[in-house]
Amino acid sequence: MFNTMNLKEQVKIRLQKNLNQKYIRRLLNIITSRPFLLITGNTFSSTSDKYLNIFSLKNLKNAYSNHYPVAYGSIFLPYELFYFLEIAPFLPEVMAGYSAVLGLADKTLKKSSSNWYSQDLCTFHRSASGAVELDIFPKPEFIICCSLACDAAQKSFYIYAKNFGIEKNFYLVDVPYSYTTKSESYLSQQLKDISIDISKKLGKKLDLNKFKEVIKLSNEFRKWALKVNNLRKTLINYPVNYNGLNFILPFHGLAGTKEAVILYQKMYDELSYYLKKQGQENSNNKNNQKRLLWLHLKPYYRNEIFQILEQGNCKVVFEEFNYIYWPELDPDRPFYSLAKKMISHYLRGEIENRMSAILNMTKDYKIDGAILFSHWGCRQSNGGARIIKDSLKQYNIPTLVLDGDCVDQNNSSEGQLKTRIQGFIEILNSN
Repeated sequence: MFNTMNLKEQVKIRLQKNLNQKYIRRLLNIITSRPFLLITGNTFSSTSDKYLNIFSLKNLKNAYSNHYPVAYGSIFLPYELFYFLEIAPFLPEVMAGYSAVLGLADKTLKKSSSNWYSQDLCTFHRSASGAVELDIFPKPEFIICCSLACDAAQKSFYIYAKNFGIEKNFYLVDVPYSYTTKSESYLSQQLKDISIDISKKLGKKLDLNKFKEVIKLSNEFRKWALKVNNLRKTLINYPVNYNGLNFILPFHGLAGTKEAVILYQKMYDELSYYLKKQGQENSNNKNNQKRLLWLHLKPYYRNEIFQILEQGNCKVVFEEFNYIYWPELDPDRPFYSLAKKMISHYLRGEIENRMSAILNMTKDYKIDGAILFSHWGCRQSNGGARIIKDSLKQYNIPTLVLDGDCVDQNNSSEGQLKTRIQGFIEILNSN
């Protein structure tokens, strides 16, 4: 009998043995083809998981295809800008997460270490830097980075620009610390200037009509993402292996595309079905389930964290990174709207901004406890861990600060993580 799960494992093994751009390009052509998707279609845990994989891989295929100008971008940029300029986005930080999923992180981290990247640097950036040094990422024509939240991105992205000899095509978006009318204008002008410069270098003129369409699609994506988030306020029955932290790429990197709209429509339909099913079933046991808020990211290599939580009758019902923090965009003022989107981010400025957003989430999702995954080298998140924990304590919400690494499995102790989670479950269930 043909085993599709073995097929997926074979793809992973072959990629590990043939780690070069030519093979990656060939592999992407195969796994995004209709026959392959038909063969593996029943292996996806849910409809949303299926479309997440399809759209993510097709987005990645575009970046490797040599058919589009490629631009590297940091995670907190407004990717509507990329689709308006018709440049294929490539997110090195997200791809570092994929490297952990595919079992490639040991190679990329080893390469970065051999080039003297500091061991206290975030492993998302160390892994991505190693991949650039190994020449397994597509060559970019432009590199755009912003100063929001992550200080490592500004430095590592500039090193990428030097490695590729495109320092003149490196753009750093300076996100102001404070939210004022003046800072909105300052940020808006930066986005406009970058767009004009990239368009000139591509031999194009700015097509503001296209920009309006991209902004409208972004608003449509936002509408469906809000509908999904609203469903999750009461949802306790989820598709098998559903994890909101898997949607980081579409939530950020597909904003402004039809694919993001379709994906979140599919997710809404799917979760609506589960909510309806939940209403028809006797869910007394699950009504006693402890509702958790997940802060920051998760380990992207194979782990048992979420299985342990569910075995302890605890469920992550929402994730900080899926929070809609920005207002509806104005298609007639696209640069201003994207500036407002960036400056509205809860990680901008003082930690009170993040705490305000977290408290909103705890109320909306009736949270019993929170887990902050304290990722190695992430200064902005780790630096606020004690403040977040103490603040939530005032609202009788226990918080587990879980030290670990999202990318480097060797930098996390599985036994220690398990022990701390089990101890946290005991505290939650004793309340």
